[in-house]
Amino acid sequence: MHKEIWTIGRILQWTEQYFQSKEMDSPRLDGEVLLSHVLGKDRIYLYTHYDQPLIQEELDAFRPLVQQRAKGYSVASITGEKDFMGLTFAVNDKVLIPRPDTETLVEYILNIYPKDSNLRILDVCTGPGTILLSLLHYLPSSSGVGVDISADALSLAKQNAESFGQGNRIRFMESDMFSALAGEQEQFDLIVSNPPYIRTGDAKMLTQDVLNEPHIALFGGVDGLDFYRILAEGCSDYLKAKGRIVFEVGYDQADAVKNLLQDTNHYSNIQFLADLGGHNRVVTAICEG
Repeated sequence: MHKEIWTIGRILQWTEQYFQSKEMDSPRLDGEVLLSHVLGKDRIYLYTHYDQPLIQEELDAFRPLVQQRAKGYSVASITGEKDFMGLTFAVNDKVLIPRPDTETLVEYILNIYPKDSNLRILDVCTGPGTILLSLLHYLPSSSGVGVDISADALSLAKQNAESFGQGNRIRFMESDMFSALAGEQEQFDLIVSNPPYIRTGDAKMLTQDVLNEPHIALFGGVDGLDFYRILAEGCSDYLKAKGRIVFEVGYDQADAVKNLLQDTNHYSNIQFLADLGGHNRVVTAICEG
């Protein structure tokens, strides 16, 4: 009996059609990334070895990844890694997957502080360490603290810190927002945060791959602003005079977050920054104490 031969090209075509039938947004790219992961090769390799037959072990490893993607798990959570700011972060289904929009926040900070700045940075809701570790990579004289309520997220953040060689410049603490810092006297030059900000009522509008991420990292209450209220009230206790806050916000939340900051009378020079889609994605301000 003739055995069917699956080449790289043929399996990619089949996977693309299968993902299209599931109405995936990027069926071709998803198949390429998953197959590259299985083969341990980059995507260019797939195109230069289109006629290469796959062995049974490779097919057996690829199939469950395709099934996971079809169930709505993101490619990043399946492969266990995601590129952000030129770095490859370890991720999984227990953390928020880094988004390109968040690079707007990191790039803004890198544009206003010289590379040799000696900053102390606090990252509230650090997740897998995305923002803080990226900043420390490009600001090699700086150091910081990352806090998160999720032990699973902090485990990954520590793993990422070690892989980037930053273990001695960073401390991670399990904390419900500022709670673990309450007994500490340290004040910071910069506080950054990408907190949960999706309105609970908007869950029905989310794609399945987003809903498969931990809900504790997604939802910010009925109006999406619960965590910004805590940040607006609490950041001034942990910032040096003239220290800066930089928050990521939902695409339509910048004005509401600005109002929360103004209501405290602690902040001046409140500004917005737009993401690549033109939405005000970052709110920043100076703390006046």
